[in-house]
Amino acid sequence: MKFAGYILSIVSFLALPVFALAEDGNGAKRLEELEKRIKILEEKGAAPKAEPAPSPAVPALPSSATGISRVFNPAFSVNGLFLGTYRSEKNKDQTADVKTGLNVQELELQATAYIDTYLRGDIVLSLPTAESIEIEEAIVDFVPMRNLSARAGKFLAAFGKHNQLHTHQFPFIDAPLVSSELFGESLNEKGVGLNWVAPSPWYSEVNFQLLEGENAAALNSRFNDDFGYLLHNKNLWDLNEDTTAELGGSYLYGKNNAETHNATHAVGGNLTVKWKPVRRAIYNTLIWQTEYLAAFKENGIDPVSDVKLYDDRGGVYTSLQYQFARRWWIQGRYDYFGLHAANDANDKQRWSGLLAFVPSEFSAVRLQYNHLDYANSGTLGLKNEHQVLLQLNFTMGSHPAHKY
Repeated sequence: MKFAGYILSIVSFLALPVFALAEDGNGAKRLEELEKRIKILEEKGAAPKAEPAPSPAVPALPSSATGISRVFNPAFSVNGLFLGTYRSEKNKDQTADVKTGLNVQELELQATAYIDTYLRGDIVLSLPTAESIEIEEAIVDFVPMRNLSARAGKFLAAFGKHNQLHTHQFPFIDAPLVSSELFGESLNEKGVGLNWVAPSPWYSEVNFQLLEGENAAALNSRFNDDFGYLLHNKNLWDLNEDTTAELGGSYLYGKNNAETHNATHAVGGNLTVKWKPVRRAIYNTLIWQTEYLAAFKENGIDPVSDVKLYDDRGGVYTSLQYQFARRWWIQGRYDYFGLHAANDANDKQRWSGLLAFVPSEFSAVRLQYNHLDYANSGTLGLKNEHQVLLQLNFTMGSHPAHKY
């Protein structure tokens, strides 16, 4: 306000004599009087002194109401999953992964920020069942150019479609059977990776990742110098203004812990078609997703026949998700695990149905029913079972966008 007053005083103080000069022929006298007034203003310091420019070595940062810049502060978010479960079987088994009862399925704390012009950091801490804490992801991404980036840290490996999702991002409350059987909870490894977007007419992304190879179900070599090598390709097409199609393929190679130098080869393929009409984007969505995964594991040598043993396993799932109103979804899924196996002793299949109420992108209440069917339930002592799952899924804070 003081500065504005100074400017107004100067304008009014100088403008009147100028107009007077234009009307009065006695210009010399008026000019002399004007110079005196300018000198008086200069002596009084009417014009505020300019602030010195900041040093080039210390760039000026935007300030906040507190006078402290928040530019480099991480964005924090908390994801919570509360789960109620009913199982028709295994209620006497205290070691069962899924139990009848109420539980905190998971709490997840995420911090993400741009470190500088080229680096971005993400840290995800997970509290499964709210009883322990573990580092789910700790990533630094280096982006030197638009179509090339590098990654280092601990992360969900880019194998297939579902493995790259955090628990609160799952399309259904539980993971597909084949994902759990091949990799346990997930293929989550320490490693480094390169990501390249190819200059093709469609979106084509290629990932190469070097992994520590610690996954107990698929790798877990006895030697420290045995790593996992992963190659993943993702392609995306716009079929029309409302529909996209995604096709991906994955390959993983590494040594396992069966015996000396036995290897595991894992392959995967996924197809996703998404329809989201532009004119009714908040009211209708249809997603069809199918994924095939398999692992071919060398399992040592038979001491009697001297023939190499193999443990080949695979499976597939397909799902349909339909948003029929602004806040309502209905979904269905079919799982099968038992492909490539020498016998069908461990084969199983599952049908799932889900109804979700989604008030916003920050919360959802989901009710899911599973019918789990074992191929040899009588022989193995396993019984087909019914499961009912009720989940509250919520997010607090600034959360990064989910994968497309």
